[in-house]
Amino acid sequence: MLSNNNTLWKITILLGLIAAVLGIVLRLYFAWPLPFNFKFMLHAHSHTMLLGWLLPALVLLLYQQWNIEIPKTHKRIFYVMAIAVVGMLLSFPFHGYAAISIAFSTLHLWLTYVLLFKIFNLSRGHGVSGKLVQTGVILFYLASIGPYSLGPLMANHMQNSPWYDQAILFYLHFLYNGAFFFFILAYIIKKLGLTPNKPTLFYIFMLLGTVLTWFHKLDYSFNSWWINMLAAAGSILQLWAGFTLLKPIFIKKSFSHFHLILVMLSLKWVFQLFGSFPPIANVVVDSRFILIAYLHFIFLGIFTPLIWDALKDRILGFNKLIFFYWFFFLLTELALVLPSLNLIEGFTGWPQITFALYTIFVSIWCILGFKYLLPK
Repeated sequence: MLSNNNTLWKITILLGLIAAVLGIVLRLYFAWPLPFNFKFMLHAHSHTMLLGWLLPALVLLLYQQWNIEIPKTHKRIFYVMAIAVVGMLLSFPFHGYAAISIAFSTLHLWLTYVLLFKIFNLSRGHGVSGKLVQTGVILFYLASIGPYSLGPLMANHMQNSPWYDQAILFYLHFLYNGAFFFFILAYIIKKLGLTPNKPTLFYIFMLLGTVLTWFHKLDYSFNSWWINMLAAAGSILQLWAGFTLLKPIFIKKSFSHFHLILVMLSLKWVFQLFGSFPPIANVVVDSRFILIAYLHFIFLGIFTPLIWDALKDRILGFNKLIFFYWFFFLLTELALVLPSLNLIEGFTGWPQITFALYTIFVSIWCILGFKYLLPK
């Protein structure tokens, strides 16, 4: 790992630990309600997780995969972005979306524009991997249309309309299914030395699939057969492109932690297709906890393990820790999904069980983080 990137990694990991601990606080609320505004705390958790942990970590991986020393101007932007995240972290729990938190989130967004523009230029000449990164940057810009549209919607008294929710879902989709997704694809292809059999077709299918799977989000507000059809088409395109890319890896007999990440990524494409069928889509729309389980599947089951894998050389005892990470991650997923299935009628202890499992899971996350922050 490049020495001048280490401080940025430490800041990013620390923000990730804070976001994870806030997740425990949210789980505690369901088990034993505390006197705080849940929605405000949720904003603090989600913004810190997405913008303080996942976004900077995935960007740092881009420098790492190309063995690039981060320029001083880029580092300065990183530092101010981290300060903006801390500003959101300290303001959201008390005021929600208000002047202070909006100011910090806007500052972060504009700084991210600048940083990603610089990364867009750095990615030239890096083949398929570089093209995927450039696409991720463009998709981030596209995602930001969502937050900008909230003001006009509120000015027209439409904050209770489906379009207000859709503006937020538009941002989230093109952030994690767009920018983040293309960043990790670029990283995987570079790390494993993969070359799609038909690079142009692979790229078109992945990009078109990302656009079409956005219709899954429309399904939360509108009920129409053509929405599910377009979402299914996008899911099939990504499933086919992903299968052709990863097939050479899966036919090998070897198996590792990174192979498990690839399995989870493949399952994401499968789940997208299943979610295009109305009966399954309706269950997800009606059950908040199944939706959270799916988001955690992506953020904690694909993105975060991939980040830890990239840092494993600096984490003593990584293999044992990551085994327990996966074990308790799967248990937390089950704890979120099983209550919605109502398999044990009348049982009311799920919130306490879920809180206990998440406490153990986040404890393992913290051990991984502190082993990086405080190496022996």
